[in-house]
Amino acid sequence: MLALTVTLYFLSALAGLAIGSFLNVVIYRLPKGTFFSKARSFCPKCGAPIKAYDNIPVISYLILKGKCRNCHASISPRYPLIEALNCILWVVNFAVFGISWMTLVYDVLVSVLIVVAMIDFDTFEIPDSSNVTILLLGLITFFPISGVSWQSKLIGCVCISLPMLILALFGGMGLGDVKLYFVLGLLFGWQKILVIFLISVVVGGIFSIVYMIVRKKKEQNEADSEEEKRLCEESAGESAETITEKSVDCIEANAETEREKSVAIEDGKSVALEGNAQQDKKLADIQAQEGDSDNEEDEDDMPKGKAIPFGPFIALATLITVYLGDSIIKGYTNLIF
Repeated sequence: MLALTVTLYFLSALAGLAIGSFLNVVIYRLPKGTFFSKARSFCPKCGAPIKAYDNIPVISYLILKGKCRNCHASISPRYPLIEALNCILWVVNFAVFGISWMTLVYDVLVSVLIVVAMIDFDTFEIPDSSNVTILLLGLITFFPISGVSWQSKLIGCVCISLPMLILALFGGMGLGDVKLYFVLGLLFGWQKILVIFLISVVVGGIFSIVYMIVRKKKEQNEADSEEEKRLCEESAGESAETITEKSVDCIEANAETEREKSVAIEDGKSVALEGNAQQDKKLADIQAQEGDSDNEEDEDDMPKGKAIPFGPFIALATLITVYLGDSIIKGYTNLIF
């Protein structure tokens, strides 16, 4: 029995790694519309096809030390992390739900959620194909295998998605998020979709506040650095003008002394030196103006802010609900009653 259990754990991990590698392909190709392309996986830097022995999940990344074998360009660590994450979640699913149909359902679900989170993070869009997949899972579990009644599922479809749809019409949320709430409500029922909604809003709100504070502080530091740079350039320009004026005064004094020896030569030197001094002063002014112009361009190019995708927070809240949802609902019920 122990040997069988260990074997099943091993198969879950192996399948999770293999599907995780496939998820990387989906995440990369689906937004580009090349998902059904028959082309082999390739390096995004040099375009060289990836050999089969270089495409082993996680292991190939470690062997190649995170670099392409052909061009030696760095490979994003996101690829092995996604493979490892999917592997871990599949093993956890087996550990929590054992040998059951719901284990397969949750295996598919967690993989789809990884795709949703990463594509939404990259493109601010949730692909309809992901929502359709979760919709199919919800329809499959209408049969008595999930422990959730069909009445609860139908209520779950609309109890969150309908208010969010109204919010989306006023630009407060993307339609992809609304669709995701709808299909998750069909899969989990009204109680757990409320848990998913609450966790996603709380975690998303906390992250957004922290993100805005950090970003505002970063922008303030950049603005302070630019102001300090501008003041230094202005100070350097003023110093150059002062040095130039002193040089002119010194030269004029020397020219006055030498004028007694040769008036014609002294006059020529004086004119030439005054001309050079004026040119130096003009050059310093031009450089100062260019410095100010560069600062203005940098300020214009400074990013004013960045939207935060909400899909990853819904995905995270769903994962938490898959494993802890029943405990959260039971604890809340005991607290109220």
